[in-house]
Amino acid sequence: MSIQQAGQSVHTLVKAEVIDHQLTLATTRTVTFVEGGSTTLRPVGWVPELAGAATVSLDGEWAVTRWPFPADEAALLGAQQGMASWESVQQPGPVFWYDPEQSPDGIPGWNRVTLEHIDPDDGALLCRTLTVPAAWAGKRILLRFEGIYPAGRIYWDGQPVAEQWSGLTPIEVDVTEMTAPGGQHTVAVRCYRRHPSVQLDMPRHAMEFTGLARTAFLHAVEPVHIGDINLFSLLADDYCTGTISGEVSLRNAAGQDARATLTARLLDADDRLVVEHQCAVVVAAGSSIAQSLSMHAGVVAPWSAECPVLYTLELHVSCPGQAEQRVRQRMGFRRFEIVSERPLLNGNPVKFRGVNHLTCHPESGMYTPKPWLRQNLIMMKRANINAIRTHFTSPRELVDLCDELGIYLLQELPIDWGHTYLFDPVHLGPVLHRLHAGVRRDRHHPSLMVWSVGNENMARTEEEYGVFMEHMHLFHALVKRLDPQRPTMFPPPGPANKIAGIFEARMGEIADIHYSFNLIREFNETGVVTNPRTWEPTFETHTRQQLLDQGWSGVWFSSEYGITNHQADLLHAPYLGIIADIQEDSLSGKNSQQAFYDRLAREWGYMRDDPTCLGGAYFCWIAGGVGDPWGWTRWGEDADWGVLTGDLTPKPAFWVVRELFSPVHFPARVTWHPGQTALTLAVRNDYNCIDLAACTLRTQMGGGPPWIGCMQPWRDIPIAGAPGSVATVEIPLWNAGSLQALENGNPIACRCTLLDPQGFRVLMTDILVFPEDVAQASRQEAMPLGPDAE
Repeated sequence: MSIQQAGQSVHTLVKAEVIDHQLTLATTRTVTFVEGGSTTLRPVGWVPELAGAATVSLDGEWAVTRWPFPADEAALLGAQQGMASWESVQQPGPVFWYDPEQSPDGIPGWNRVTLEHIDPDDGALLCRTLTVPAAWAGKRILLRFEGIYPAGRIYWDGQPVAEQWSGLTPIEVDVTEMTAPGGQHTVAVRCYRRHPSVQLDMPRHAMEFTGLARTAFLHAVEPVHIGDINLFSLLADDYCTGTISGEVSLRNAAGQDARATLTARLLDADDRLVVEHQCAVVVAAGSSIAQSLSMHAGVVAPWSAECPVLYTLELHVSCPGQAEQRVRQRMGFRRFEIVSERPLLNGNPVKFRGVNHLTCHPESGMYTPKPWLRQNLIMMKRANINAIRTHFTSPRELVDLCDELGIYLLQELPIDWGHTYLFDPVHLGPVLHRLHAGVRRDRHHPSLMVWSVGNENMARTEEEYGVFMEHMHLFHALVKRLDPQRPTMFPPPGPANKIAGIFEARMGEIADIHYSFNLIREFNETGVVTNPRTWEPTFETHTRQQLLDQGWSGVWFSSEYGITNHQADLLHAPYLGIIADIQEDSLSGKNSQQAFYDRLAREWGYMRDDPTCLGGAYFCWIAGGVGDPWGWTRWGEDADWGVLTGDLTPKPAFWVVRELFSPVHFPARVTWHPGQTALTLAVRNDYNCIDLAACTLRTQMGGGPPWIGCMQPWRDIPIAGAPGSVATVEIPLWNAGSLQALENGNPIACRCTLLDPQGFRVLMTDILVFPEDVAQASRQEAMPLGPDAE
């Protein structure tokens, strides 16, 4: 059997028709294009699991044998007694992964991007037995793998039943006709370490992981069941009225027509009924029907990262002769829109204080257990981070947690570094499959704000440019067909070779830029931008109006910036930051934390202050690495980019991010004038839905140097300010010793601690208060950190 089997049938079509074929596909199909070339299209589909129903988990112990095999796969799977000598391995988890003690310079032809040093047949055979519940007799029995990375062929009782050449998306197989409920069966996966489309799934960050990257299980549904849910929860332009609209697909696998009742119930956070809708549906034997559904929920509580209010949609299917089925799906009502080139969420300004999240656990690699992911997001919230741009299409558990905890998600759809292959039609099918599966899985989640289509893609040459861009526009069209509600962006390459940077506003509603901000600064000043078209390079120039006419919204984002090697032990290494518009003096000996603070304040500060900027995603949260986080680690990109260690210990950079990402900003210094008994401050509120009146401002004051930082009593001071506004706050100089210090010509610190409505400390900041007659230089120079204070 070949590594990638040919399709079951061959069709000829023009490329413009390929999206319709992908969306209606039932079986694998090879298509030949009138324009030249061919590709293999693979269907996408899985059935929603029933709420409260039993499943058979495949997580746990599997038997494994590694290539080269002593016999072919069929013979190995047929010789059950031979499996007793196979190794045991826990799945999900790595079957292969980097050896932290192996230096890549000792591997002939080593290439982390293409994996060309790995034999195409290299891999492993995983196998385990399971018992199918007897109670599943008469039901449809479905085998689901949430992720086989980077690829695999699936066997049921020794027979091949499916192939999956997308490492980051689910696959499901109906094994009903091959299964005896109550009996024991064998499931196996032939894993491949490398395949022709592997580069799409960013193996350069996966560190040669091979295995089940996500959970696997068996579940069952009745013959007449829900096949797909395509419902969107929408918030009206009054920002308080909700509707649910879309389609529910009902499938009839029985041999006769069926009359079913579909009931939809929307429940609030306390499981109280909000609205109910019921309809009768006739489903012909062996077919599916898409049932339109529209429900008016009335007044609802909007979802946001600050107030992640979730509702539950219950779908019930009743049909004579079978048990009632229930599917539950969490939903949130929110309205993300761009008005007059300003991003708004639920009618208020919104700014994404984001990070890139790489899917990598220090022990289990591409498998990231939900409790570990939850702790990641909790630490993000503690760092005042409110957004994630995924680097890898994330596991669905991460999306669920973003809904629950309140994190805006920019989900990356996997097309990585495609300059060497995206012009070739053979890759159209693999890309369309990934986009289809990724959008279908996550499009109902309220936390998902933007589809981030691919990563750093640009044509190599003018000769390839036309076809390359034709394919990119097809990718965009498919995403919009599947989800017309959300905007898209196309993250571009950063500065490299002769390319100074790209401001990618030519595709997608939201423009994107990586690492350098020179182009966006120039564009904001002149209204004109010159971008590269190809890596040769060739260039093209657009005015702001031309880009708006092509479909750009006028809003931009930086999905990667600030990249720094945060080796926490290196305290005086200003050279650890790379790809910066202002590069630190490598030999200055400057404090590493100060160098990072200066850069992040400069780059994030520009994004924070530009009202047309949606925000950014610092690169990155945790770097991919194999080994002991407190011992020797082999890094995926030879550097520890993250602000946390793999065991979620904050590095010094964590605290820099936490301070600069605060949604509330106080001035660093103010001047005191003789006779003044209160400080007047301008405080900026970048919250989306929290008025500062709901927060607590706790102040402390001390005397002058050398005890300026030692404070004991405190006073709570009234504060108010609507989201997106700048408020004026009066802080009385209530501490007599502080006032005396100022009158004597000494500076003091006014410590402001802001607690949000839940009591979380958003920030603690010292405002340095200088008497009017203190030297001008002392008042205006930035306060340095660490040894640079001398």
